[in-house]
Amino acid sequence: MDLNGVAVFIETIKQGSITRAAQVLGKPKSTLSRQLAEFEDQLGVKLIERTTRQLNLTEAGRELFTQAQSLVEELSEIQTSIGAYQRQPKGNLTLLWPQELFSSQMADLIAEFVQSWPQISLCGTQYFGSLPAFDAAYDLQFLLHLQRRPPSDWIARSLMSIPNDIYIASHCKAKAPKSLKALSHCACILQTNEHEWLFREGSKIHAIPVNGRLTLNSPDMRMQAAIRGLGVVRLPLYLAEPYVRRGALIALQFEEKPVADQLSVIYKSRQLPLKTRLFLEHFQNHIGRLYSQV
Repeated sequence: MDLNGVAVFIETIKQGSITRAAQVLGKPKSTLSRQLAEFEDQLGVKLIERTTRQLNLTEAGRELFTQAQSLVEELSEIQTSIGAYQRQPKGNLTLLWPQELFSSQMADLIAEFVQSWPQISLCGTQYFGSLPAFDAAYDLQFLLHLQRRPPSDWIARSLMSIPNDIYIASHCKAKAPKSLKALSHCACILQTNEHEWLFREGSKIHAIPVNGRLTLNSPDMRMQAAIRGLGVVRLPLYLAEPYVRRGALIALQFEEKPVADQLSVIYKSRQLPLKTRLFLEHFQNHIGRLYSQV
């Protein structure tokens, strides 16, 4: 049954005339008359007996009006309630992002967002190491990846590049590898499921196998392990450079440069709820803070 036809029928009977109903619904009288006729044709029964002065319900029309009036009113209330989510942001917002992603800066962005929108509840979860399977329980999933994003029918948006470098403790400078071939034989400090590091030489990408006996998911812990001389480590510049300036770490110089991580966000549908769209806009509007750390 055509719900729009039911709504037009109910409003016409409530108003007592096609003319008044057309005014309430903001439609030409001729359009409303045609919609009523098409609705009757669809049902295969006559609902209204029209005279020059009034509308008389047939038996079928009375039955439909009696049973459908409350339903149409409830649907109208539901539509108003649902529409409020697009007019006034509210509800639960769930986010997933990697632990490596600017923890302190992300905390600031989230706190500011929640303060700006008091009717939104936010639940944020960090993941460690490799990207977990795409989960519809999250409104937005941020991911770091070196090359192409994993295949998915979700919507994906690229946000920024995060450059990396290879570091060793300053007091281990004499042991530093001078080439990528030598690097592949060094003790490296790795994250879970990390077996190679990628380097760019012009348009070519070289995958260098790496191994080590220390695997840590936390980039801060990998950095501290490197400072203690436990191996060579791949770190984002924003995290390592303060320790380079202090003299605790040195960046290794190779002809080839480490491939930068890419930060992307994925979500289920192009039709984002207002709460989700607002957070994404907030993140992108303040992404300069993250760039200032890179």
